[in-house]
Amino acid sequence: MWGQEADVVIIGFGGAGASAAITASDWGASVLIIEKNPEGGGNTKYSGGSIRTYLDPIGAVDFFETVCEGTTERDVMEAFVKESAQNPEWLASLGADTEFGGETSEGFPPRLPGAAFPHIRGAQGIGPRLHVKGAEKGGRNLWKALFSNILKRNIPILYSARVTELTTERSLGVTGVTATVAERDITIRARRAVILACGGYEYDRSMHLNYLGQSYFSLGNPANTGDGIRLALGVGADLWHMSAVAATFGYKVPEYDFGIRHRMRHAEYIYVDQMGKRFMDETGVDGHAMWAPASYIDMKTLKKPRIPCFLIFDENTRVRGPIGWTDSGIVSEFYRWSTDNSAEIAKGWIKTADTVDSLALQIGVPLANLKSTVLGYNNSCNEREDLEFGRSPGTLLPLEKAPFYSIELWPCIINTQGGPKRNSRAQVLDARGKPIKRLYSAGELGSIWHRNYPGGGNVSEALAFGRIAGKNATAEPLLS
Repeated sequence: MWGQEADVVIIGFGGAGASAAITASDWGASVLIIEKNPEGGGNTKYSGGSIRTYLDPIGAVDFFETVCEGTTERDVMEAFVKESAQNPEWLASLGADTEFGGETSEGFPPRLPGAAFPHIRGAQGIGPRLHVKGAEKGGRNLWKALFSNILKRNIPILYSARVTELTTERSLGVTGVTATVAERDITIRARRAVILACGGYEYDRSMHLNYLGQSYFSLGNPANTGDGIRLALGVGADLWHMSAVAATFGYKVPEYDFGIRHRMRHAEYIYVDQMGKRFMDETGVDGHAMWAPASYIDMKTLKKPRIPCFLIFDENTRVRGPIGWTDSGIVSEFYRWSTDNSAEIAKGWIKTADTVDSLALQIGVPLANLKSTVLGYNNSCNEREDLEFGRSPGTLLPLEKAPFYSIELWPCIINTQGGPKRNSRAQVLDARGKPIKRLYSAGELGSIWHRNYPGGGNVSEALAFGRIAGKNATAEPLLS
């Protein structure tokens, strides 16, 4: 009946799957990884690679519990903080060197090195972020460290294989999977357990509309189409955090199906909606939370006048650095943003005009409104006070040097958080809160995070719950 067998079968080969595989192997289990893509990395490879540290673990649990608004049980947060506090030591045991800092605090939208929400309960417990050292940017150095350790352990990986079903036996629970490889179905027996680590639903528009209330472009792994959610539902799993997403502003250009991350090196810019009006403190909202101000619905028209919205900047900003971030995300495989934005202007991605009036005509917003908005903003800069949105005086820099520029901004998913609910042991739970036998999960598939994403949490979670799942899966009784 079974084409292949392993003690622990892991679905998905990103950071969570790799961490689970390394741990299970080190605890003595035979492991098989099944990966939908022709290579591994998942969203970990395309991430910023931030790893959380803690100054006070109890305070950190308080902070995360508050951030998640009570949707994640405290014992789950306690397990996460306890295990993720060991991430630096564990990475060192794999031969990976880490360092504090990195690109987390560079430019706008802001990404604070400590607590993303510094004024809420427990924020003092959050320490600075770590990154794995290396020649590359973002999560690629972390992924290299994980991948090399998979190779050292000779853990087999079945690439270009899509799992279509979890196999269950009534008294035993989940005992295997069915996967499609080269248009052929194979069955794989899991003698101890199956671990779901196959990411979220960043590229499933139907799920966006049903769970997030609007459609997004995405920045990460195109294989994340909700497969793990459907597999878990097929065996009776409960879901949580399905309305949660980490999403920033990005650009959508005709050449690519994915988004390109928006990133400003200089504060001389504003955002305007489709009526040509500002709608937020452009430099004061965490970069993972841009979905919130963008999601406004005009209840008279049922339209979303901020999707897309527009970035407005001047010549001073153009020459001070790229407005696109291509060091991470799937775009890093295909494109490098020019240092002075000239290539993107030549491609027509960025619109340019000698006057604000002409720019308004090019982007299709009311001329009088945009002109008034820029004038009002410049007056706020001169007065060093933004009465409308409370923007920090240090970021109030006027738009005054022609030419003027604009590009459409869209909310773009970094990653989704929803999926099968898990407990502190990484066991997937059914609708009654009971563990589904021999089924575990790790990573962003059924993440512990809710709508207020704290930054650095998904990579930390992938490593921590990957290890928790790998250890506990290995401890399951061996099927005969």
